[in-house]
Amino acid sequence: MGSKNRLSKHIKPIIQNFVDNSKGKYIEPFVGGANMIDKIECESKIGVDNNQYLISLLTYVQEYGIGDFPTIITREHYNEVRDSYNKEDGKFPLSYIGYIGFMASYNGRFFDGGYSGHEVKEKGKDKPRDFIGQTITNFKNQINNLSDIEFIYSDYRELSNHVLLDGFVIYCDPPYKGTKKYNTSKDFDYEAFYDWCREMSKNNIVIVSEYNMPEDFECIWKKETKTNMMDTNNGKRKTNVEKLFILGEVPK
Repeated sequence: MGSKNRLSKHIKPIIQNFVDNSKGKYIEPFVGGANMIDKIECESKIGVDNNQYLISLLTYVQEYGIGDFPTIITREHYNEVRDSYNKEDGKFPLSYIGYIGFMASYNGRFFDGGYSGHEVKEKGKDKPRDFIGQTITNFKNQINNLSDIEFIYSDYRELSNHVLLDGFVIYCDPPYKGTKKYNTSKDFDYEAFYDWCREMSKNNIVIVSEYNMPEDFECIWKKETKTNMMDTNNGKRKTNVEKLFILGEVPK
């Protein structure tokens, strides 16, 4: 759940340095699977997302852990919960819908990537892979690192209604431009986001993960990474260049 976990060892020290040299306040407007914020060390950490099922799940496990949530999720039950989610019939709690949607959807795409499965045969491999079991195990291992985070359900544009954004390090991991979007971000307005970052940078340090940003955002780190997409020309996984940007002059 969350693609930043594999890059966190590279990105975390950079963000941590900014946090250590600021007022010790950190916020993520696109917290997703919390795979970066759970590693940052400071007095105040706030994770925000516009997916209410995700935020309900994260706040639930802070108090109860996995609780009575199943560790085996059948395709039939996955479809049952997905139908309930689509109909908004209230059959299941928000946190439970979040759990099933993120734990059992392919690539954690929350009912948008199809059922991932427990015994999936992969080409060239004899032993089937338990995608759901691996995701649940990783999530269980993460839960203790979520205890000191305040989670808020909000769109980033409404964030100032919940938090006085002054003196924060704001790390943004928005939907990348030109990539397949989640249901909650299909109509993402990039120009509005850039303007929001410019406004926020007046009283905060704004750091953005993306492939490309407007010219007034300075790239402070980059790394070539492989994606899950295959290049049909050579049969190899495609690569992208992950980058970190900051607006204006880099603080000393």
